[in-house]
Amino acid sequence: MKKRVWFIWFLLLFSAGWAFAQDDTARYLDALERKYSALKDYTVDVKVHFDMEGFNAPDMQARLYFKPPDKMKVESKKVFFFPKEGGIFNPFVFKKEAFDIRLLEETTYDNRKAVKLKLYPKDTKKMKQSFVLILDIESHQIREFHTSSDEREVKGVIDYGKFKEFDLPTRIELHLDLPFKESFEMREFGQPAPAPQRVTGKAEISYSNYRVNSGLRDDIFESPKRKK
Repeated sequence: MKKRVWFIWFLLLFSAGWAFAQDDTARYLDALERKYSALKDYTVDVKVHFDMEGFNAPDMQARLYFKPPDKMKVESKKVFFFPKEGGIFNPFVFKKEAFDIRLLEETTYDNRKAVKLKLYPKDTKKMKQSFVLILDIESHQIREFHTSSDEREVKGVIDYGKFKEFDLPTRIELHLDLPFKESFEMREFGQPAPAPQRVTGKAEISYSNYRVNSGLRDDIFESPKRKK
């Protein structure tokens, strides 16, 4: 009987400790969410340089449109391959309600206080992969991210600039190992270019000429209707 009572007390204490740890780590994502709560949309020019195994492509340029929580559009006059996973800056993905959060370590990044977090999705039907983030807790910036699953792995490093009151990327360096078709936004004009089954290597994306909170309409993101 005494052993059973002690076991119940242990479960209660463990549950309380886990809940407290969740509340404590969730504050980092809460701060990130508050930081970008007033971001309604952005338009930016992007330039992509690929260094991939089996994928030779010149530097590509396009215009990217984004509107929270997840609307995006790529506009280009030529064939354009854009790494959707990691190439689109979307801090709205990391809502604290959507993840179980574990603090891996407290660290420093560029001589600033930072934390390394592991995020486990609560709804694995909507989101299958977990994330590791390095967050600058002084400026509330995602400095590095890492996500992986059975057939894919993406690592990214982000440099920022100030545009209006928002910290937005000026450069993202991605290290990719994943299926091509599922992971790239493709815009083809004229004869389509051959593409590999997988991409492994590095993509460097530079961002310039931001227009922030310009009032993008939802119909901008609709697919063009095909003529009958």
